[in-house]
Order: sequence, then C-alpha cells, then structure tokens
Amino acid sequence: KQCFLLYFDTLRVYPEIMKNKKYSGFIGIAGEYFVAAEISKRGGIATITSKNTPDIDILASSADGKKTVSIQVKTGRLTTGGFIVGKEEMRLFGPNIFYVFVLLKEGAEIGYWIIPQPIVAQTTESDYQNWIKGRGDKSKKAPRTLRWTHLQSEDYKKKYYNNWSILGLW
Repeated sequence: KQCFLLYFDTLRVYPEIMKNKKYSGFIGIAGEYFVAAEISKRGGIATITSKNTPDIDILASSADGKKTVSIQVKTGRLTTGGFIVGKEEMRLFGPNIFYVFVLLKEGAEIGYWIIPQPIVAQTTESDYQNWIKGRGDKSKKAPRTLRWTHLQSEDYKKKYYNNWSILGLW
C-alpha cells in the first residue's frame, strides 16, 4: 500500500498538490478540512461527515450547541467555468443549509464564499434554464453549475466572500 502525505496549512496551498494529477481526488477533501478549520478557529464546532452522506459534508454548531448548520463544500480552481452542484434541479432545504465554495490557487490565500443553499439553488437553476433554451435534448443532461462570474461579482464578494458570520454560529 502507498501512503500520500498532503501538505497544507490554513493560509496557502502547496504547488505539489495542485500540479500532480494523482492528488486530484484530495482537492475536495482538503477543501472540507480547510472549511472545518475556519469554523473551529472562530470558536465553532465542525465535524466532517463520512463520504457517503448525501448533500452534507460538514455539520457545524455554535460552541453552546444552540445553533447547527449543514454545509456542502465545493472545492475548485480557476481552471473550470465554475462549480458543479448537481445534475437535476436542486430542492430547497431551508435556512440552515449552506454551500461553501473554496477556491484553491497555487501559492495564494484560500478564498471562501459562504452562500445559503436557497440562493445557490435559485441562481444555478436560473442560469441552467437560460442556458438550455433552444438546445437539443442531449444538452439538457448538462449539470447545474455555479459559475465563477457570480463568485467574482461585486455583489457576491460583498455578501458572501469570507463572510463566516452568515452561518450564525458565533
């Protein structure tokens, strides 16, 4: 058996992970640990779920246990058009469900967008419906994606970029 050692800290992602394709499966896992670390360092409690838990990567709560949220983590790099969030229209789960989109950029600080699940559902479905107009049936199987253009917009940066307080845990 082989063992792989991942090098990362809470501020920077190391180039050997980003460039080596054999580590590509670890990028998503690293994102989950980065998010859990951010919650913990702010005084919250974060537990990463097992990999077969649908729609929830992290369960987090306030230190006193009075507020709990569920988090779906999507980790990526600027090499794609955005983050795939599903193949079908997303159900609305409620006010305590969040997505955290994690941007890993070689040698740079990690970027986080903390967005309520209903906003992600509405945005991705609207984008998908606009994109699908006039396309053939085969195209209708394309996944729903939260595009980088949304995350890079001034509105999203102002509301969601590194806005951990939106979770309401502290």
